[in-house]
Amino acid sequence: MAGERILVIDDEEIICSLLKDTLTDEGYYVETVTNSIEGLEKLIRGEPFDILLTDIRMPKKDGMQVLKEAKNRIPDIIIIIITGYPSIETIREASEYNAFDYITKPLDPDEVCECIKRAMDARKLSREFKVPEKPPRILVVDDMQSALFLSEGILQDEGYHAEIAQNGQEALERFRQKHFDIVIADLHMPGMDGIELLKNINKLNIKTLCIIMTARPSIESAIESFRRGAYDYITKPIDPDTIINTIQRGFEKHNLEVNTDKLLNRLQDLRQQMIDENAALLRERDFAHTIIDATPDIIVATDEHANIRAINRTATELLGYKKEDLLGKSIDILFAEKKNFFKGMDFEKLLREGPVSNYPLTCITNKGNRIKTTWSGAPILDKEEAAKGVVGIGRK
Repeated sequence: MAGERILVIDDEEIICSLLKDTLTDEGYYVETVTNSIEGLEKLIRGEPFDILLTDIRMPKKDGMQVLKEAKNRIPDIIIIIITGYPSIETIREASEYNAFDYITKPLDPDEVCECIKRAMDARKLSREFKVPEKPPRILVVDDMQSALFLSEGILQDEGYHAEIAQNGQEALERFRQKHFDIVIADLHMPGMDGIELLKNINKLNIKTLCIIMTARPSIESAIESFRRGAYDYITKPIDPDTIINTIQRGFEKHNLEVNTDKLLNRLQDLRQQMIDENAALLRERDFAHTIIDATPDIIVATDEHANIRAINRTATELLGYKKEDLLGKSIDILFAEKKNFFKGMDFEKLLREGPVSNYPLTCITNKGNRIKTTWSGAPILDKEEAAKGVVGIGRK
C-alpha cells in the first residue's frame, strides 16, 4: 500500500468521487472537499497531507490562491493543479509557486496516478540529497538606507541571518571571509554597481543566488541582469511579501541546484567505480581464459540447450576448427555419438548423480577424422541450483 495522504479540493462532486475511488484503489488515504475555504482550513489546522490536488476555478477562493497559501504554510507539500480551463497565465503562475504538475480535464485516472507516483519519487530523491535545514545567509548590498530596512526589518523578522555591505567591493571582501547563500544587490551604486558585482561573483565561481533591486528599472538593465545570472529583478520600494516570496522560491532553486550537483558527483563516482570494477573483471576474465587456453586438455562448455558457449585453444587446434566456427553451434558437431552427457538422458543423469568421469566419446575433426577421447563432465548451476549447461574436459 502506498499510504500517502492526499487532499482533493474541487467544487465538482463527480471529480471528487472519481479521484477518491481511483486513488483509494491505489492504496492512498484520500479526503475530498468541494469548498476551497474548507480545504485550506484542513491544511491550516495541520492535518498531515502529503499531496494536494486542487482545481483552479472555484468560488470564494480559486486554486491559485489555495496554491499560494498552502505553499506559504506547508512548503514541503506536493501540489498538483487540475483544470478544465488551461491558460498560459495559470501555467506560469502555477510554476512560479512550485506546483509539481498541471493536469487538464477531463481527467485520465492513469495520468493522475502516474503524476502522483512521479511526485513521490521526486520527493524521495529530494529528501535523500536534501541540504540540512537552516536559514540562508543573506548579504544585502546597497549604499542607501533601504539596506538597513531590508536586513533589520523584513529579513530578520522572518528569521533570516542578514548582513550589509555598502558597495560591490565591500561585498566581495565579505565573500572572501565567509559564504552567503543569497545576495540582494542594488543596481545603481558608486564604484561597482550591481551588474559589475554579478560579473565578479561569476568570476569567483561562487554558488550564490543573486537578486537585483532597483529604483530605476529598465528593460536593458533587466535583460543584462538576467544575462549575468541574476535569479530575479525587483523594483523599489521593496514590498515585504514580494522579497520574502522571491527569497523562498530562490532558495528552493538554489538547494535543488546544490542537490543536483551532489547527485551528479555521486553518479560520476559510481560510474568511475563501475569502470574500475569492469576493468578488474576483464583482467580476471582474460587471466582465466589464458589459463584455460594453456591447459593441454580439451575444455568445452555448453548452455542449457547443448549449444557450445566456450571452447579452449587445445580443442580448436586438435580438431582443426576456429572458435567462431563452433561458438553457438550444437555440441553434436564435435562428436560421432548421438548420445553424450551434454544433453538428453545422460544430461539428466548427470544432474541427478553429479559429475561423470572416464566417459568415452569419439571427436570428429573439421576434415572428418575421428579421435578417441575420454571425458569428465559436471553441470553448470546458477544460484538457484538450476542447470545452465555443462562443462566437459576431454583427453586423447
